[in-house]
Amino acid sequence: SPSMIRDKALITAFADELRSRRVALGVSQEELAHMAGLNRTYVAKLELATNQPTLTALHLLAQALDVPLNDLMAAVLARRAR
Repeated sequence: SPSMIRDKALITAFADELRSRRVALGVSQEELAHMAGLNRTYVAKLELATNQPTLTALHLLAQALDVPLNDLMAAVLARRAR
């Protein structure tokens, strides 16, 4: 059904971009989760492309990474297109 559409390439691109930016900031998954007010296990699952983020989580992660959400998503889409 349309509500169950999962774009694997997009989810993987997000996972890779999230990990890349977190590592560049020099913080652990646990630290990033704390900064964003999210569960560490959830952040780990996002980085493994097991889960995809909610809109709220996207917003919180962008804030924690100190990047505008539109810039984060532009980077994710560019990574997906590669």
